[in-house]
Amino acid sequence: MTLDSARGLDNIADTAEELAALRDSADEVLRRSWSLVAFREMLEGPVFEPGLWRTVADLGWPDVLVTENRGGGGGVLRELCVLAEAAGAAAAPIPLAGVAAAAWCADRCVDGVVLLLPTLGERTGVGVSGVWPVVPYAVVAGALLVCAGAGDRAVLGLVDINGVGVKIEPLTPLDHNPAARISLQEAPIDVLAEGRHAESRHRGAVLRAQIAQVSELVGIAAAANDAATEYAKIRRAFGRPIGAYQAIKHRLVDQRCAIEIGRALVSRAADACQDDHPDAAALTSLAAFWGIDALRPVAEGATQVFGGIAFTWEHDAHVHLRRAATSAALLGSRAYHRQAVTRWLGAGNRLTREGTAGA
Repeated sequence: MTLDSARGLDNIADTAEELAALRDSADEVLRRSWSLVAFREMLEGPVFEPGLWRTVADLGWPDVLVTENRGGGGGVLRELCVLAEAAGAAAAPIPLAGVAAAAWCADRCVDGVVLLLPTLGERTGVGVSGVWPVVPYAVVAGALLVCAGAGDRAVLGLVDINGVGVKIEPLTPLDHNPAARISLQEAPIDVLAEGRHAESRHRGAVLRAQIAQVSELVGIAAAANDAATEYAKIRRAFGRPIGAYQAIKHRLVDQRCAIEIGRALVSRAADACQDDHPDAAALTSLAAFWGIDALRPVAEGATQVFGGIAFTWEHDAHVHLRRAATSAALLGSRAYHRQAVTRWLGAGNRLTREGTAGA
């Protein structure tokens, strides 16, 4: 079975035209509700705007993957990716990837900020325990979706972030989002699933969160490169626009190619994950590796085009630079994803236009 042979889902925006319309709508919402000027005005403290989060929540962004009979949008992962890319391009400080993945995992519409913890905790006699060194937006979260234990002893559920056994230590990451170190010590858990079903559901949520995170990074990289391209048309040196020089021109074109490849990898990974394809994890690692290795450097390259003016918070390129670094860090280990893709390719798999197939 190819990845494209499992299409046939009704009431889903799966055409390029519908997804483009969704992106236009998302861009318009973000233009009305947020700006990079507002981002810089919040740098004295954690960068999070509750009003912006309420706006996108009222529009159903965090619940886009929740089934319609549970009050959600009943959408597919490509739709979440479109929304995440728009949020990345606008530098919107919202925890969309993690909250949407948590909502899908719990199959319920979220109230407030419910964050997915991507790594497993430990199941204890009276609750769950574990340490998560950096959890973005944890300071503003109301609950955590945790999977603890393994095999038949695995448990998946919600932990009240203000409950017993929960310790929150605020951090200040590069992009100033309200992150924190989270420690759970026999914290009570509201169980949603147990056993291998809990593990499977959590794995699916983690893949969805990673794919959406790469989409956000695509948006950040595209915004940075578009701004640098426009600047290269008007900034002159030695009597010519700097974009006329090959060193600048080739950099911008190479970066645009990296962005388009990133979009293609996200789309293929999203389709595989949506269809529960056996290659979904490997394709997600491929997209994540590309995000870390090729998309994050796009924001760095954009600052080089702008020169010295882009090396402080006052310039938009610097905001993109920091957000790209933070977003890439959330994708996990570059080495892990590279090894996962290498093993997948070593097993005789290949990526084709029709789908994935064995050798």
